[in-house]
Amino acid sequence: MEAKEDKIIKLLSTLSKYELSRFDKFLNSPYFNENKEMVLFFRAIVLFLEKDHDPIRQEIWQRAFGKRTYTIQKYRRFNSDLTKLAYRFLSIEWHERNGFSGLEGVLKKVNSSNLSKHYMTALRNIRKDLDGNDIRNADYYYYKYVSEYESHVHLERTKAKRSTLSNLQDADSYLDVFYIINKLKHYCDALNYKTILSIEIEVKIMANLIRFIEENDYLDYPAVDIYYTIIKTLVEPKETRNYFHLEKLLEQHYSLFPLAELKTLYIYATNYCISSLNSGNKEFFEHLYSLYFTMLRRKTLFNHVDELDERHYKNIITLGVRLKDYEGVESFILEYSPKLKKEHRENALTYNLAHLYFAKEEYNKVIGQLSRVEYKDIFYALGSKLMLLKTYYELDEFAALDSQIDTFRIYLRRNKLISGKMKTQYMNFLKYLKKMVSIPKFEKENFRKLEEDIERTVEVNNKNWLKEKIALLK
Repeated sequence: MEAKEDKIIKLLSTLSKYELSRFDKFLNSPYFNENKEMVLFFRAIVLFLEKDHDPIRQEIWQRAFGKRTYTIQKYRRFNSDLTKLAYRFLSIEWHERNGFSGLEGVLKKVNSSNLSKHYMTALRNIRKDLDGNDIRNADYYYYKYVSEYESHVHLERTKAKRSTLSNLQDADSYLDVFYIINKLKHYCDALNYKTILSIEIEVKIMANLIRFIEENDYLDYPAVDIYYTIIKTLVEPKETRNYFHLEKLLEQHYSLFPLAELKTLYIYATNYCISSLNSGNKEFFEHLYSLYFTMLRRKTLFNHVDELDERHYKNIITLGVRLKDYEGVESFILEYSPKLKKEHRENALTYNLAHLYFAKEEYNKVIGQLSRVEYKDIFYALGSKLMLLKTYYELDEFAALDSQIDTFRIYLRRNKLISGKMKTQYMNFLKYLKKMVSIPKFEKENFRKLEEDIERTVEVNNKNWLKEKIALLK
């Protein structure tokens, strides 16, 4: 039975080579794992993952344990135990990379145990770590609150003479900032879901909190100002100055946020650009295109294994072609196609170079490029066939065009993976394209009727291209 659906296989397949190496060391530590056979089981799985091969469970077992008798019960027990160890490993790794929770735990422990010298060392360490770290998000203010509050508790516990409650006051101030940032984050989420799903999510006291922020200098904190500005873009979408202020804030303060949170902030910015474009504000084509390249530099368009999201890849190319930044698009395709998932790289490179050549009206290059595309992916198959038809039309290769129309029709009829609606859109395009090339150029009235017919038909792929060509013929 294939193992690719096993929880541990799915989990391990998401880890980078570096993370898999760290997990191997984790499993070899007797403190975390006393079962050495678990290391053999883990390494057998990794071997198949590296080969990009979907193994069956018996293959993994044989690789790990040789001729030892396989049973599904034994396999599942190893699977379950390794998954538990993986969860513990990921938890430790997360705490190592995010925030200061390890130091917080040490500080609280030694403080509650009256270990004054250890407490002072732990306090120095957490303050050094906080002040030496660029991050200034909500978590930072939480750990500042913890360090100051524990200082207050320590002074009380040791009955130290004091003439001030500065630690308690500072703790309260940091707690306020932590609370405000998180309330603003929640309100951003609520407003965003309201836009996408048309549902109401109540976030209490927001009107009073917004007024309190504005009247008490909390906008001096960059994280507060950024989330506050995101809210302004969501509740006042027509006021573009809010977006430009957000863009400026992100440029100034991007280093204050961990990567995962920075990705979310940039998603709000891109959503605003896309929403503005949908509302007809065409100046945001350039803003969105520029923003994408900023996000590339900030590494916010990549997943955890440094792969570029194909959706963003396509959007950047589409925007660049529309803006006629042909040199920039070509450089982007050549540089970033290798960053896509392995199974998409070759098709993405060849197809999108063809797309670029078509936009530049270098039609002979288009044909040569498309001949190298493998039609395994429906998107690339349909896009390539459509682009080839348009290229033959632009080159006046009407015999090749007629043949390609028939070939495309057969492909649409036979392919069961294409939805009925999509088939209709492409079939209508083929029908109207064939009519367009069959009408003699002097029959202007027939072109007018064809144009009206296309306009009345809702489901037509590349309708604007057809209308543009008919307008030229008229």
